Amino acid sequence: MIVEEIPLSRTAALSVNYCVGSRDEDRDNCGTAHFLEHIMFKGTRKCNAKQFSDMVEGAGGEMNAYTTKESTSFHVFSLDETFDAMKGMMADMMTAPLIDEEHVELERGVVMQEISMLEDDPEDYSRVLLDRSMWEGHPMANPETGHPDRVERIKARDLRSFFEDHYRPPNMCVVACGHVSAEDVVSWTERTFDALSPSKVQDRRSPPVPKSCTRVFPRKGDQAYVELGFPGLPGRHPARKALTVACIILGGGTSSRLYQTVREEQGLVYHISTFPQSYTDCGMVDTFFSASIGNLDLVMKTLAKEISSFKDQGPTEDEVRRAKGWIKGMLVRKLESTDSRLHWQGEHYMLNRDIADTETTIAEFGKIDQEDVMRVTNEIFQRKRMCAVMLAPHREGEAAARRVQSLDF
Repeated sequence: MIVEEIPLSRTAALSVNYCVGSRDEDRDNCGTAHFLEHIMFKGTRKCNAKQFSDMVEGAGGEMNAYTTKESTSFHVFSLDETFDAMKGMMADMMTAPLIDEEHVELERGVVMQEISMLEDDPEDYSRVLLDRSMWEGHPMANPETGHPDRVERIKARDLRSFFEDHYRPPNMCVVACGHVSAEDVVSWTERTFDALSPSKVQDRRSPPVPKSCTRVFPRKGDQAYVELGFPGLPGRHPARKALTVACIILGGGTSSRLYQTVREEQGLVYHISTFPQSYTDCGMVDTFFSASIGNLDLVMKTLAKEISSFKDQGPTEDEVRRAKGWIKGMLVRKLESTDSRLHWQGEHYMLNRDIADTETTIAEFGKIDQEDVMRVTNEIFQRKRMCAVMLAPHREGEAAARRVQSLDF
């Protein structure tokens, strides 16, 4: 349990987070955690979905959930004066979901629509393809939404079994934030969850072995969507914050090297970015851009040149200072809202198994220097370890993929 009391706030937020996501599924049940996330909102023996919605919105609140590769989170935000009602509703949902066949059949179409929407968005879908390619043969390659052919076969009994196996102590974390009482939240958590039988599934995760490859996935049109992935660092790695600074300097904002050279100076793309993603036992750094197929070679050459220069010369003192200032500002602004603080605490704990502290995090970033950034840049951005994915016209994409093989940095 993590409780952050903010006495002057007029809002309250509560989340129940479970250590289960798409990487905890095998190929036969891929998509189960995400499907179950949907079904949890369909009602219990006490309330149906419409009554849940009426209760939340009538209390001035909002309720939602999300599923990632490593966790599933259910959360509710409300006025402080209606927090008791929200706690009661969450207790009912998290311990007694109905999970019947009628709701499963009805919601299956909704989940399939969500998968189709993802595949229709080339920017989001290219990241799915990168995961599939880099982590091939490992559950980390599973998309959070699941595979359509597997989702079509999931039954209510599968969801019920998955719920009973995973959605139990000690496989969970409760977070509350805002105008709340720590004593009250602890008492509610004990009453709600302590009597449940423990999770039947112990940690069976094993770290993936990343693949180095170049793959083209055909699409119509003259635009190419490109993801370049490099094996990154897990959440508790001591160099993870230095890697974050390096990614910001390289492609983290409008002042970054890639944005300035590829977009501002040459006008080859609308958007280009580099982002680090950490998991409990692995990580990935990916650079994304989209460009017309005719400009693809020039973008790739410019990108390789910038990475090579960054590795050879390292960052300037001003670049490190500016990146750390950007991180501090982003963190402080983000955490001014109750809902953002709730998500930050929950996600931080699920990744690192400790409590997030703003000042400690800012101080740790403040210690990063040029040598730290240069060291991690040379460790991560290695051409031989790169996994490139192109969502592009077939013939032109295949030709560009062959030329990518000759890049060096």
